Amino acid sequence: MKRIYCTPEDLTRIRIGPPLGAMGETVLATRVVQRTDARLYDGWRSQVRRAMPEDFGMLADLFPGVDPFVDLITPTRGARSISAGIEALHLASREELRREVEHTDRSRARSERPLPTWTRGLSDRDSTARRDVAAAVQAFHSAAFAGRWAHLQSYLEVAAERMARTLATEGVERLFAALAPLTRWRAPVLEVLAMTGCHDEHLDGRGLIIVPSLFAWPGPLLLKSTIDKDSPMTLVVPVLREFADFASAWGPRATNEALTALLGRTRAAALQVIAEGCSTTELARRLGVSPATASEHATILREAGLIESWRHRNAMRHQATTLGIALLDGDLDSGVRIA
Repeated sequence: MKRIYCTPEDLTRIRIGPPLGAMGETVLATRVVQRTDARLYDGWRSQVRRAMPEDFGMLADLFPGVDPFVDLITPTRGARSISAGIEALHLASREELRREVEHTDRSRARSERPLPTWTRGLSDRDSTARRDVAAAVQAFHSAAFAGRWAHLQSYLEVAAERMARTLATEGVERLFAALAPLTRWRAPVLEVLAMTGCHDEHLDGRGLIIVPSLFAWPGPLLLKSTIDKDSPMTLVVPVLREFADFASAWGPRATNEALTALLGRTRAAALQVIAEGCSTTELARRLGVSPATASEHATILREAGLIESWRHRNAMRHQATTLGIALLDGDLDSGVRIA
């Protein structure tokens, strides 16, 4: 159990954060797939293990199934798609990654599980280590989420909105109560019952960001920046409690013949690729078409309100809208309507 001490000022600064994003959930999924005690994930884990990429061992070194692990979540927070998460990893502060690797190595030394020496190269933006980890994360993300990331992200965003509504309308104590049995509120202490480590944490006025997660297991995680000591801590809490929750989060299969009939096979495939987040160049490569043809498909999907696009540096990036995701899932019931 971990105890988090909250001052009155901290209680006014508790808020619900957006989901961790594709990189964060991929890191946590890497840990879950290595465990044998998470029965909730048994079916998913069996499927993923059959499709495990060859470079998974590199990720197992960084993110083992037991604590501590190298926190690549904090430096890449806010990146919704895996491509944006990979870019955030490449741009992450050298000093932040150096400190994180050193902190994890010191913690593991006590249990005689030091990090491999190659991990020190993560602090260099141009290193082979950072590029190889990025490639390994991308490969595992594809195996772990099998084209379902857009739906999972939407599920987490709805969960965050629900928690934020509870906080806004019923207060912080009701929010803490809703996290039971994972936490217990005994003012001024939030006891996190399923968290490893027993030392106390004092927020000291920094506040706390609470974030829902699909793969936080077996209980909540507490993340904090190694660079900005004054920034709020982040409490990552599981949103899956039983098998029905997992089935609901995973949603229907991505194959949607009605959508294919409506848009055509290539354009339906384009929408599926864009749902994961991509640039026009990436879209062309995935579809096996020219960049000009990919751009034409994206334009038509954008004019139909199924995707949105924006320019980032020298590339045009695309992302599915709520309507686009609903069409992929074959579900237009959640208040989504076509005008």
